[in-house]
Amino acid sequence: MKKRVARMSSGGTSVVFALLFLLTLFSFEAYPQFDRLSQFERAKSSFKKGIHYFNRMHYLAAVEFFRKALIVYPDYYTAREYLARSYKLAGFVDEALKEWQALSESTADNIALQYKIDALRFRKIPGAHTLSSEFVLSDEFISEKLGRYRFPKPVDMAADGEKNIYITSFSTGKLVKIDANGEGVSLYSAGIQSKLFGIDVYKKKIAVSDFHNDTVYLMNLNFEKVKSIGKTGNGEGRFHGPEGVSFDRSGNIFVVDSGNNRVQKFDPGGRFILAFGEYGDYEGQLKNPTDLTLYRQRVYVTDTGNRRLSCFDDSGNFIRNLSIDGLEKPRGISSGRKGLLISDEAKGLLFYDVENERAIWPEMWKGADRNFSRLIASIYDRDGFLYCLDYNYERVFVFSPIEAQYSNLDVEITSVDLKKYPVVALYAHVRNKRGNPVYGLKSRNFTVVEDGATISGIYVDYLKDKAVSASMVLCVDRSTDNRPNHNDIPWVAEFILKKMRKNDSIQLMNFNSDSWIGSNFDWSRRRTLHALKKRDYGSGKNIGLALYNSINNLLPKINRRAVILVSDGEVTDESFQRYTVDNVIEFARSHHIAVHCITFKRASSPLRRIAEETGGFILRANDIDELRSLYDRIRNIEEYRYVIVYYSFKMSDVKGWWSDLKLEVNYKGQRGIEWGGYFVPE
Repeated sequence: MKKRVARMSSGGTSVVFALLFLLTLFSFEAYPQFDRLSQFERAKSSFKKGIHYFNRMHYLAAVEFFRKALIVYPDYYTAREYLARSYKLAGFVDEALKEWQALSESTADNIALQYKIDALRFRKIPGAHTLSSEFVLSDEFISEKLGRYRFPKPVDMAADGEKNIYITSFSTGKLVKIDANGEGVSLYSAGIQSKLFGIDVYKKKIAVSDFHNDTVYLMNLNFEKVKSIGKTGNGEGRFHGPEGVSFDRSGNIFVVDSGNNRVQKFDPGGRFILAFGEYGDYEGQLKNPTDLTLYRQRVYVTDTGNRRLSCFDDSGNFIRNLSIDGLEKPRGISSGRKGLLISDEAKGLLFYDVENERAIWPEMWKGADRNFSRLIASIYDRDGFLYCLDYNYERVFVFSPIEAQYSNLDVEITSVDLKKYPVVALYAHVRNKRGNPVYGLKSRNFTVVEDGATISGIYVDYLKDKAVSASMVLCVDRSTDNRPNHNDIPWVAEFILKKMRKNDSIQLMNFNSDSWIGSNFDWSRRRTLHALKKRDYGSGKNIGLALYNSINNLLPKINRRAVILVSDGEVTDESFQRYTVDNVIEFARSHHIAVHCITFKRASSPLRRIAEETGGFILRANDIDELRSLYDRIRNIEEYRYVIVYYSFKMSDVKGWWSDLKLEVNYKGQRGIEWGGYFVPE
């Protein structure tokens, strides 16, 4: 047996040598293919590690692994695309643009890629954030098609921050809420005898007038009544046919008391403050006024009987009358962008540029054999879309800015959460061409395609439905320059710490030449104060590093997020050497994280720019009122992110396989596409 085995072994060796000999004679043209396959597998290993860090929002770590994958296999398209995304989401926009441009030169007809390039380039153009004054019809909300959400004989409308539209129905006494896609959401009935008229929305409050009952109702966005203002009469706080209503930025309420030919002002709690105006056609007098709006601390009233606008200051002092050529029957008025929107029941829509005192009657129906029948109210939403309410047609005409029809939405998948697989959660941002967040999107606006199959039953309100809370990083300057302010730093922090709730959290980030964590995310006021009182001062002032690390630490948090820098306000040559001001701003803006700066001296220009361009505030440490309001501002900011949740159809036997994803967003004629993927968990 042993000899036989030996012979077989010897024969096997001969076969091996023979095969090696044949391989040397074999054409060498096939060999590079084997080598390329090996290279790709090694590149794929690095790519997989990069995806691991990308989905945990460690974008700079992901950059290193995607770069390694490309060094091994330069033609790895997906790795280069994810490298560009990681650069962009890490705040390095120029590097991202360079990688996307390289991809566009090597591929053809990649729509999603071209969207990204166009969006980044457009935002670098001076004046790119301004809107044109040209509009095109993009949608119609038709009363008779809305079933129980019909709004017969509509007289006024308003929009909230989610771009829901509220419409008052005079004949039914109902208030209807319609979402941005034109679908009914909820309704409120004031009673059989009620004739609802004017409406305005401010933050989470609604004011609506009841013409028949001489009352103004204050309610929340769920139509829960908080207070009723007024009774019939002509005394203080009494009405005779209240019509238009409007909030100012302090929450005060102005009401057109049409039958008494005046305007009344109430505080946010509904207490009477003052009244101004009386019947007549002279200065400061009104004849059958119908509506009003506030623009830059001025009150503009549609003085319908006198065919003009009357302007007062917010204390009721008369400023001037505006008699505009062509104005016949001004009814509705609202403010936004550069001035006023006036709805003339006889003539249609008028734009009035307050700064330049210029009136424009726009051509809203270019190329269409249509026109308004009886335009009664017009408003902008926060994205610049224009809504025009027609009384006779009983419909809302939705007009989009002309550039919106020829631009695309910028869609980003920032992370894929697979912790509860087969449940998949896509964290995404949606922005318009100007880089501003697009709010109020619903499930119907999103389409998810996984490996060529369209997913049904997606859910997009995960963050919206969570209890409101805040995560903050208190970024404290521990340079020797800031040492004299040591005893005041805990005092400043107390304005935040005393208001925090148990579902909030705060991290202390210290910095001088380096940065380090003084205390980790915690809700404890005591532990944070203990860490703040340590005298860890030294040379250097590396603000860029500290802010960058602070933003990075907030990325995984799924609540309201903000960085609060506490510093003397000065910068040095080394402050932004490692991470520039642009890096910090782009990183923060990519993830909708505001940087607020509290300074003991006047804030330097770089700090002011960071705060302003990230949506933050500059506060002086001695400004007590501003310090008191900071926590509430942070906790009540809007949620900009979307989390698209769905069940994957993948079976368990495909573990480790790459799954292709496409996320498409469609909204009011605009479209955005993002592709991506994930490795099925093993």
